[in-house]
Amino acid sequence: MTGGPKERLADVMAAAVEVAVDSAQAGRYTGEVGRTLAAVVGEVGARIARDAELRGFSSGWQEAMAARPAAVRPRRPVEAPV
Repeated sequence: MTGGPKERLADVMAAAVEVAVDSAQAGRYTGEVGRTLAAVVGEVGARIARDAELRGFSSGWQEAMAARPAAVRPRRPVEAPV
C-alpha cells in the first residue's frame, strides 16, 4: 500500500470487495462475512485518518515553529545547580 490516505483507503476497499466476491462465488458469503469486512474497512479507515491528521498537524506545527521570529522562540531551560 502506497500513496496518500485516499489511495490507501481505496486499496483497503478494493481488497474487501475482492474477498466479498470470492466468498460469494464460493457460496460462503454471509451477513457475518459482510459485517466483518465492514469492520475491517472501518478500523483501517479510522487508522488512516488518524495518521493523516497527525502528519498534517506535525508538519503544520513544524512550519509554524520554524517561521517564528527569533525573539519569540523559547530559551533553553536553565539547569538547577546540583
